Amino acid sequence: MLDTLERIVADLSELDGGAELDRARAAFHEQTGEFDVADSWYEERIAFFFDWFLCDFGGAARWLDVKVDVDEAARQIARACTRSARSLYRVRSIEDGVLLDDRLGGARFALDDRTAARLTVGDVFDGRLLVVDTIALAPGIIFHAPETHEALDEIVESLTPFDGERAPVLDGLLRMRMRLDRFTSIRARHIYRREALDERDILSAAWARKHRDPEELPG
Repeated sequence: MLDTLERIVADLSELDGGAELDRARAAFHEQTGEFDVADSWYEERIAFFFDWFLCDFGGAARWLDVKVDVDEAARQIARACTRSARSLYRVRSIEDGVLLDDRLGGARFALDDRTAARLTVGDVFDGRLLVVDTIALAPGIIFHAPETHEALDEIVESLTPFDGERAPVLDGLLRMRMRLDRFTSIRARHIYRREALDERDILSAAWARKHRDPEELPG
C-alpha cells in the first residue's frame, strides 16, 4: 500500500510541478501547525500529510480522474482513500490481529495482522482506516505520547457523545501535540486542554504561562 500511495503522490506532483501539493501543505500547516525538515518530528508529520493530501484534500480523487493506464489494485487503494475514516484511535489488543477503539465514534475495528508491528497496546493516535479487501491502517499516523493520555481522555469525555465533524477536533489535538514537542518543559496536562482545541498559536508559549506549576518556573 505504501508504495502505491507514494506513486500517486509522485504522479500528482508531475502533473503541475507540485503546485497542488504546495497548496495542500499550506492548508495543512494552517490547520495543524507549521513544520519543516529540521524538526525532529518531520518524518511523522510529512507521512501524515501525504495521507491527508490524498484522502482529505482530494488528491486521490483527482488521480482517479486523470490516470487511465493503471492497474486495478492501485485504483482500489485510491478509491479507499476517498472513503477513509480518520479518527482518534486507541490500541485495545494486538493478539490475533489489531483491535482498535475509535475514541470519537465509539466503534471498534479489527485490522489486518500486518499493522501490528507498528503498534503497542495502549497507543493512542490520529490516523485513518482504509478498506481494501480488509480494513488497513494508512501509513501516516501521529501518536499522542503516553504522558498526554490522561488529559486526552478528559478532552474526549468532555465531547461525549460526539456527533460533530471530527477534523476540527483532531486538528486541534495535533496542534497540542506540536506544542508538546516544541515546549518540552511544559507539562502535558497544561497543553492538552478542552478549551485549547481552537487555539491556533503554536510558536509561542505565552498561552501556557498561567497554567504552569511553581516547580516548573526557572530559579
